[in-house]
Amino acid sequence: MKCRIIYLHRLEFTGSGQTIQVLRDYDSLARLGYEVHVFYRAPRALSDAELAEAASRHGLTAETPLKFHCISEGFGGKRRLFRAADSLMEKSDLPVVIAVRTMDHARLALALRRRTHRQPVRVIIELHEGAFPHMVYRERGRRVRAWFSRRSERHVLREVDGIVATVGSQETLLKEIFPAHARVAVLPNGVDLPAFENASSATTAGDGRFHLRYAGQFLAWKNTDIMIEAIKYLPSSVILELAGGKPGAEEQTRHAIEVVARRHGVERRAHYVGFLSPKDVPAFLMQANALLLPLGNNVQSRYFTSPMKLFEYAASGVPMVVARQPTTLSLVRDGEEVLMVGPDSAREMADAVSRLMTAPELAARLAARARAWVRQYSYEERARRYHEFLEALSQA
Repeated sequence: MKCRIIYLHRLEFTGSGQTIQVLRDYDSLARLGYEVHVFYRAPRALSDAELAEAASRHGLTAETPLKFHCISEGFGGKRRLFRAADSLMEKSDLPVVIAVRTMDHARLALALRRRTHRQPVRVIIELHEGAFPHMVYRERGRRVRAWFSRRSERHVLREVDGIVATVGSQETLLKEIFPAHARVAVLPNGVDLPAFENASSATTAGDGRFHLRYAGQFLAWKNTDIMIEAIKYLPSSVILELAGGKPGAEEQTRHAIEVVARRHGVERRAHYVGFLSPKDVPAFLMQANALLLPLGNNVQSRYFTSPMKLFEYAASGVPMVVARQPTTLSLVRDGEEVLMVGPDSAREMADAVSRLMTAPELAARLAARARAWVRQYSYEERARRYHEFLEALSQA
C-alpha cells in the first residue's frame, strides 16, 4: 500500500547528521513509490535551484522525489508547521502516515489525527538520542519533570500506530518501562555505501605518523574529550585529527579543543580540521589508520543513540575503537568488527589503539569484518524494511 508520508519536523540544511539521515532515509522511501513531504526552516522559501543545491549538498541527487515545504523562521513556527501538515493531510487522496522523531511532535501528530475526518491516518514515532526524555530529566535531577514526562510518553507510545527503534537497546527499554506500547520495528541508521566504494582509492597519509580520526558532533554527552586525553598515553608519532561540530561555529569548536589539548599537554598532536561537507567525509575517514567512537556514561549513550559514525566508520574499511555501551553492543561485537573500550577510560582507549598499531593483521581483520557487516545497513535496505513495516501496519 502506497501512501502520503508527512515528516513532521523542521529540518535545517546545515549538513548535520540528523538532516542527512532524514533526507537519505525518506528519499529512499520516496523512490519506492511513496509520496513524501518534508519541511525545512528558512527565512524564505528556497527556489528550485537552491533546493536542488541543498539536496546535492546532503548526498541526494538534484532530481530527488521528495516534496519540500518551507516553514519560515521566527515566532509561531510550531503553529505554522501544524497548519501546513493539516493542509497536506486533508488534501490527500492517499492514506496518510505522519512520521515524527520526538515526543513533542508525536503529541502534535496525534492532535492532527484527532482533527481529521479522513481515514486512515497513522502516526509513526522514530526513537533517536532523546528517545525517552524522562530518563534524561531524572539523570539531571529534575524528578518532577521526569514524572510528568513519563506519563506523557506512556500515552504517546500506546496511542501511536508504530514505533521505529533505531537501536536494539531502545526496544529492550520499551519492554521494561512501557510494556503496553505500539508495534515496533528495529531499523538502525543507514549509510551511503556507494560514497565509500567510490572513494576506495583513498590511502593513508604515509608520513610516518599514526593518524587517529573522528568525524561528528562534540556534544557533552558524547564524551569526545576522552580522545584527546588518550593520545597522551601513546607515542608521539600518534596524532588525532577531529572534524565536524556545527557549521558556522568552527572557531568556538577549535578553541574548545585547544583548551582540552593544552590541559593534557598534547596541543601539537590534536588538530581540528573544521566542518566537513558530507561528500568529503568518506575520504577523511578512509585516510586514517584508526577511527575513534567515544560515548559518555549517560542515558543517551547507554540506551538511545544509533551512531551514524559507527556505520560510516565500518564502510570506510578502517579499524575502529568504540565505546562499550548497550547501544553499540546491540550492533557490533568486541574483537569481531571493532575493539571495545570502557566509556570513561582514556587509558583503555589508548591500549586498544596500541593493539592496532602493533598487530596490523588484527586491524585488517576487524576492518574487513566491519565492512562486510555494514552492507546490511544501506539507506536502500533500510527503506525496504521500513516499507515492510508500513505494509504490516496497514494490514493490522
